[in-house]
Amino acid sequence: MKKEVKAIIAVVLAVWILVMGIEIGSLREKKKIAAANSTTTTTTTTPTTTQPATPITPNGSDIPGNATTTPSASASTTPSAPVVSTPADTVDVSTLSKEQIVAKVAESVNKVKSEQNMTAHKIENTTITLTSLSAEGLRSIINSVISNLAGDPEDITINVANGTATFPDGSTMPAREAIPPSNEATKDFSLTADGVANATAVKQGDNTVYTLTLVAEETTAASPIPTHNSKAIGYLNLMSFNDELPAGAQIVNATMKYPGSTVEVTVNPAGQVVRLACKLPMTGYGEAKLGFISGNANFEGANDEVWEFSY
Repeated sequence: MKKEVKAIIAVVLAVWILVMGIEIGSLREKKKIAAANSTTTTTTTTPTTTQPATPITPNGSDIPGNATTTPSASASTTPSAPVVSTPADTVDVSTLSKEQIVAKVAESVNKVKSEQNMTAHKIENTTITLTSLSAEGLRSIINSVISNLAGDPEDITINVANGTATFPDGSTMPAREAIPPSNEATKDFSLTADGVANATAVKQGDNTVYTLTLVAEETTAASPIPTHNSKAIGYLNLMSFNDELPAGAQIVNATMKYPGSTVEVTVNPAGQVVRLACKLPMTGYGEAKLGFISGNANFEGANDEVWEFSY
């Protein structure tokens, strides 16, 4: 009987927390946002459009109400030389420093998070495999269960209108809170260069592809938030799911390792993000107990998201 109980605890750790955990966390965030929106009056501010200033000629003939007069002979009629600006896409991206690439990614991601009207196609896939289990003899069976529960990748189209993202099930939330990073209080991409192990920028046709590889991070039960991953993609806080577990089950210890997440952003010549790919590989260890019986499990997996945007 104890083996079966330990197996259940392992499934709670590996399946309920990791495979379902990311979705549970997302749902919990949506509930919090919905609750906040139901008690907060949202004021929509109409953007102010600044009209270009009316050019004024030396004799004031273009000022409303002034009569048109013939320029005096002494007035200069030589046209000014046109101002020529260098298009952004002519910059040799291979010369950009790590700091410049990180800044460009931050600018681009925060821009798409703030877009008011667009269509987003999202594919998200979460994988998990037990690498060790307190009830070791049942590991292969539980891995089979995990594989079946994981199912196919989520493949959905999200419509964004006036900054609000509408999902296929009819639920809504601000677009900036749906697009990664989506579990930080500010919801902004705020990764800095010290959290990046490698940064590249290459041309892909007319587009530019920026890729960041984050430094490895490890979290504990006492310190569950990875400094850099949380600012760029997200993270999984195992301890936060105690409230979601069946009665009597409790997570008593948890560690997570993020060996090297990546963020890839494709930007078109107009400066718009057309593709955002976030890969979050992870390994974890958790201990849980049910009454006086405890169990533990080690697992490895990943959460991958690909977003494609059209305007």
